[in-house]
Amino acid sequence: MEPRPLVEDSFTRRVKALARTLPVHELDASKGQREGDWTRHDLRALALAAVDAVIDEMGLAYGATAAAVRARLAALVAAAAPDRSPAHAEQVAAAVLDALLNDRERREAFAIPYSDWSGPRHRRASLVFKLLEEIEAPDGTVVLRATDEAVNLFVGALDRDVEDAQAAAEAVLESQLRRGRIDQAVATAREARLRSVQFAGRVRRVLDATRRDLRQVDWGDDVPRLLDDALTHLGTRLDVERHLLATLRETLVEVADAAEAGTAQGAAQAGELVSLVTDCQSRHLELHEQLLGARSEFLAAQDRQRFAPAARVRVVDLSEELLKPVLCLPAAIGEPAATTFLVAALGAVPPRLVRLTELVDALLQPRRAVEEDAGRDDAPDLVALDGDPWRFAPQVWVAALDVLEPLGDAPARLSDLLADARRDSEEVAELVALTVLHAFAPEGAGELVASDDGVALEDPLFAGADLLVARPTARSVTGAPG
Repeated sequence: MEPRPLVEDSFTRRVKALARTLPVHELDASKGQREGDWTRHDLRALALAAVDAVIDEMGLAYGATAAAVRARLAALVAAAAPDRSPAHAEQVAAAVLDALLNDRERREAFAIPYSDWSGPRHRRASLVFKLLEEIEAPDGTVVLRATDEAVNLFVGALDRDVEDAQAAAEAVLESQLRRGRIDQAVATAREARLRSVQFAGRVRRVLDATRRDLRQVDWGDDVPRLLDDALTHLGTRLDVERHLLATLRETLVEVADAAEAGTAQGAAQAGELVSLVTDCQSRHLELHEQLLGARSEFLAAQDRQRFAPAARVRVVDLSEELLKPVLCLPAAIGEPAATTFLVAALGAVPPRLVRLTELVDALLQPRRAVEEDAGRDDAPDLVALDGDPWRFAPQVWVAALDVLEPLGDAPARLSDLLADARRDSEEVAELVALTVLHAFAPEGAGELVASDDGVALEDPLFAGADLLVARPTARSVTGAPG
């Protein structure tokens, strides 16, 4: 038994159809490499216009001349950029035509590599094709003709209505059955099933949008027309599918009779074909039921959305209604609230993770060469200190306390205290200044308090504010911490 292919044949055909669009996409992607500004030109659309111009002439004449196609493209380019020169329009038209003719490869056929899973294993293949080609007409003129690949790609595959495409697929399927082409009919049935899925998705998107928001869907004109067309289309499709299933059953009987005679071929394909058409019929019956209840769905959505009270949403003023009230709160209350808000507003902060690559590199580094005596810490040299290690001598402390002791209810200026301290020594004045500075600090707590009333200090050694110093019980010290 031969191994089954990895994918169905229709998938490979779609891969090839997608590969045939690559020359046009490469043409549009090369706009930035062109001389001048080509950003206003859609080269993909111009390529489609060139193929259309060639096909129009193929119906009446042998083909279109390159000059006629370039003139048609130049007119479209000029309409897109009327401020550019005629030479620019001719340059763009020539570039589009050269790309379709593969002028870069001396007008040889395109060779696009692609993945081929049509067999039991994957392989890389090359798709060889042409889009436009130059041939000699009977009268001796050289004209352009569009290949079958160009016609299928630019005309048949890119702009077909879903209903028309499905009807065409089923007509082809019926013709293939009459001629006994079971293998081709299987591929056509798969395409018809894809069209069924596509058509059902379009109708269901309308119904889903109605359930979400009635205002997004036009139930006054567009949707009723869509529903009527869909019901008509599905009725026709169901009739065709019933006829196809009857024909398929007759075909299966003929295949079974041929099998008894030893001449049967394609029995498995005929069974798969019945399964595909049955699946399409089931999808259409389900969709038909949804269409019949679509208007009831619309009325239910209208009751739920139009007559429901609208939610009132008010935008919060973050500055006036959030930030300023939090700033007015005491720190013990405002800090937890601000922390909670910032954590929710900033989102989750992922912890820093150890990078395995850096860790492995660090562990695999060679050991550094260490000298024998490296790292040995010799005993440091100790220096003997003479006297008391305190910065100020005891007699200085006593003299400073004598200067600060008289402070009471009436605050004194720092400048007056420094003047009294200098009668003894500069060290006493320095200790007094440090004591007063400690009392002025926010975290300072002791027998003195100091406050600043804006008077500058006039002193030969110290600068800053001439602080008011008093005992904590002094009521005349304004702003002093209690």
